[in-house]
Amino acid sequence: MNNTSQFLFTLVLCLSLVHFSFGQVNTLTTGPVFYTVGAVYAVDNLDFIPEPSQDLKAIFDIANKQPDAIKPNRIISSLHRYYNMHVRYGTPKENIHLALVLHGGAVKDALSSHVYHEKYNVDNPNVDLIKTLSDMGVDIFLCGQSMTAKGYTKADLLPEVKVGLSAMSVLTVYQMNNYALIKF
Repeated sequence: MNNTSQFLFTLVLCLSLVHFSFGQVNTLTTGPVFYTVGAVYAVDNLDFIPEPSQDLKAIFDIANKQPDAIKPNRIISSLHRYYNMHVRYGTPKENIHLALVLHGGAVKDALSSHVYHEKYNVDNPNVDLIKTLSDMGVDIFLCGQSMTAKGYTKADLLPEVKVGLSAMSVLTVYQMNNYALIKF
C-alpha cells in the first residue's frame, strides 16, 4: 500500500468511527396531527415539557412573506409544527388553542387561488396550509388595514380567512384573552 492509499484508508476509517460515535442522526418527522406538513425533531432528555392538562393558547403574528410565489409560506406551517410537537409530547390536541394573523407582506398568502393566479400566474401554495389549520379550529385573520392598502377586498380571500380591523386589534384582544404572542 502506498502512502496516499494508506492515508485515505486511515482517513475514511477515522471519519467512519467519528460518525458512529455520535449515534444516529435525528431526522424531521411529521404526525401525530398533521402528516404532510409540520415536521419536528424528536428530542430526548427534556427538562421542560408543558403539563398535558394545561391549555396552550397562542396567537401567531405573521408579516413575513415568502419571496418565491410558487412556495408556501413556511412560517404558516409553524402552527402545524406546534400541534405535532406538543401532541407528540403529551398535550391533547383539544388543549391547544391557536390563532393566526397575517399582515404586511403575508397578505398575499390569504388570497384565493383565483386572485393569486391572476397576480402570480400560479395557484396559491398556502391553500392547504390555511385549510388544514381552519379545519383544526384555528382562527385565521387578515389585517384589514394591510388588505385595503394592497388593494384587496374580503371577496379576494380564501373562505377560511376572516378580516380584522387591524393586526394590532386582533393581537391586542387575543393577548387580553391570555393568548401568548408568537411573532415571526
